[in-house]
Amino acid sequence: MRLAHVLDSLALAIELGLGVPAQTVQRTAVIAARLARAADHDDEDVVAAYYTAILCYVGCTTTSHDVSQAVDELGLGDLLVVTDDEFLPEMERMLAATMPPADAGAAARTMAAWFSRPEMGQHHRNHCEAAELMAKRLELGPRVVGGLTHAYERWDGMSTQQLAAGEGISLPMRVVHVAWQVGQESITRGPAEIAQRLRLRAGRSLDPTLARLVADDIGHFLAGLDEGDLGQQLLDAEPGDPILLSGGEVDRALTCIADFGDLKSPHMIGHSRRVADVAQRAARAASMSPADVDLVCRAALVHDVGRVGVQSSLLAKPGPLSRAEHERIRLHSYFTERIFAASPVLAPVGALGAAHHERLDGSGYHRGLQSSGLSAAARLLAAANTWCSLTETRPHRQAMTESEACNALGAQVREGLLDRNAADAVTTSVGQRGTWTRRAAAITLTEREIDVLRLVAREHTNPSIAEALGISPKTVERHVTHIYQKIGVSSRAGAAIHALESGLM
Repeated sequence: MRLAHVLDSLALAIELGLGVPAQTVQRTAVIAARLARAADHDDEDVVAAYYTAILCYVGCTTTSHDVSQAVDELGLGDLLVVTDDEFLPEMERMLAATMPPADAGAAARTMAAWFSRPEMGQHHRNHCEAAELMAKRLELGPRVVGGLTHAYERWDGMSTQQLAAGEGISLPMRVVHVAWQVGQESITRGPAEIAQRLRLRAGRSLDPTLARLVADDIGHFLAGLDEGDLGQQLLDAEPGDPILLSGGEVDRALTCIADFGDLKSPHMIGHSRRVADVAQRAARAASMSPADVDLVCRAALVHDVGRVGVQSSLLAKPGPLSRAEHERIRLHSYFTERIFAASPVLAPVGALGAAHHERLDGSGYHRGLQSSGLSAAARLLAAANTWCSLTETRPHRQAMTESEACNALGAQVREGLLDRNAADAVTTSVGQRGTWTRRAAAITLTEREIDVLRLVAREHTNPSIAEALGISPKTVERHVTHIYQKIGVSSRAGAAIHALESGLM
C-alpha cells in the first residue's frame, strides 16, 4: 500500500474537520509540488512541500471541543483564506446564519477579539504539535516535521505564536501557505481574482516571491485541477519514489487516522484504538482467517473518523438529542465510508468500518442493513464497538462496569440487535484480558502523574483535576509541568497523543 493512498483518505477527513470544500487538500498538495519545482527548490524540499500540504491542518481536531463553545468549528475553514480586511465581515456573515442580523455585528467583534487573545496561540500550538507528532510517526523526516511547526506563521511576523517571520519560516511551509490560498480559493473564484488576491497578500501573510510567481502564471498552477480524478492527480504528483507500507506500517498509518478522529472529542480519546484491540482479539477468538483479522482490526481503527464532520457541540451534548441532531450524528458512519470510498486499496476497510452501528433487525445506520446483508466481520465489529462504548463514560451517562456491559451485550443479542456468536467472541476476549492496565511505556511517570496526564488529555482544567484527585491546583500545575518535561511535549494535544501511544487512555 502506498502512503499516498492513506494520506488521500486522511485529506478528505481533514477537509471535513475544517469545514472546507471537498478536495481542497488534494488541490493544495498538487499546487505545492508544482510551485516548489517552479521555484527551483531542491528535490527534498519538493517532497517536503507535498507532504506538508497534506498534513498542514491535521491537528485541527485537537481544539474542536474548546472552539465549539464559542462558535461552530466547522465554519472556520472559510477564515483560512480571508484577507486581513475581510476577517471581521466574514465572521459577521458566519454568525448571521445562526442569530439575528442585528446581533451578529457585536458578536463578530467579540469573536474577533477572542481570536486575537494569547490563548489562540496555544490553540495553534496544539494544532502544530499534533501535526508534528503524526508526521514523526509516519517517518516523513525533519523538513516536514519542522515545517508543520510554522503552519500559522506569517511573512510579516503578525502571527499568534510569532515563532518566525520572513525567510525564517520553513521553506516548504512558505510554499504551502501560497498553495493553500490558491487551492481553496480555486473552488469558488476565477484565476484572475485569485492572482489579484495573491498580490494583495504578498509581503503580508505570504512570501512575496512565491506569491508573485504563482500570480504571474496562475494558469499553469491551476491547469487540469477541474478535470478527471483529482485523487489520482494527487498520487501522480507525489514527488520522488512512492513511500510503500506493509504490515505494521499500514496499521501505524491507520492509527494516525484513528487518533485524528478521536481527538475531536475529549471523551472519545483512545476509543478507536480500544475497539481495534477488542475486535482483533475477538476475531482471533472466533477463529477468523489472518486476513479477516487484519481487516477487522483496521476497520475498527478508522470506524469513527467520520465524527470529524459532526459539530463538537452535538458530540458533547449531555441531554437528549432532537431528531435533527440525531440525524446529524448518524451521518458520521456515512462520512467514514465516503472518506475511503475513492481508494481501491482502502475502500473495503472504510465500508466495514462504517457498518459499526448496523443491527441485525435493520434498525441500525447508516444503511439500515439486516442480518442477511451483514458479514461476520461487520457483526463482530458492531459487538466490539458496543462493548467498548458501554464501558466508557459519555456526556449523557457514566461508564458501565465490564460485567454490566457484558450483560447489556447479552440483552441486545436477545432483542435481535447483535449477533450471538460475535457477542460471545467479544466477551470471551475481554474476559481473557481482564481489566485495562497501565503499560510499561509510561514507566517514566509516577502513578499520580499518570492520573494527571489522563485528565489533561481529556481537556480537564487544573481546578477540575485538583478536585478529582483531592490535591491543590498548584500541585496539579507542578505535575503538568513535570509531565510535559518528561515526555517532551508543550501542549495538551501533545500530551494526549503521548498518552495514546503509551496505552494510557
